[in-house]
Amino acid sequence: MPEVPAGPVYGTLSGEIVGPGGPRAVVVSVLGDGVVPDGTVITQWIHVLRLEFTDGTVVASRLADPPVVTPEPVFRSGRISPSPPSVIAPLLKRVSEPVTELHLDRARESLVAGEQVDFGPLTATPDGLRHDGGQIPWRDVTSCRCSVVIADEDESELGAMLRMEYRVEGGAHGLPFDWLRIPALDVPDMDVVVRLAEENRT
Repeated sequence: MPEVPAGPVYGTLSGEIVGPGGPRAVVVSVLGDGVVPDGTVITQWIHVLRLEFTDGTVVASRLADPPVVTPEPVFRSGRISPSPPSVIAPLLKRVSEPVTELHLDRARESLVAGEQVDFGPLTATPDGLRHDGGQIPWRDVTSCRCSVVIADEDESELGAMLRMEYRVEGGAHGLPFDWLRIPALDVPDMDVVVRLAEENRT
């Protein structure tokens, strides 16, 4: 008789295991922390794309890759990836790249004209980036990228994030730099922010 899992059970998932003996149907119980009783973790990449047009039309899509079952020790070891291992991501990239180039050209023109460009919690100015009332000069940005943290025991901010490091005196833990971590969905045109930072920081 299978062992009854401890802790709250949030539901069951029907699935299939393919092994040396061929495929067999299974049902797994999902616990509160996402770990199933046999020591595996079920994860799934969700891709959200939102396009806003000048006439006010908004097109939003939410696509999902098939669920992935990962041994818990592998999941807990953590992994940072520049993009999710996905069959959908390349398709969305084909849609987003031309839009990014268009918006990047417009943002450059605005900054050259002395104007500012809003990116949700960040505002780009000719001199740098404003965030939460503070100003980060372009020259102080040492790294700006989107990365995906799949799992890490020491990392509380999982998922797709805009991660920026910048030089500052008396930063956290006495280090000569500080950093921002902002959920990717909170930053419109995030790829434009990354490109602007790369172009203006040197």
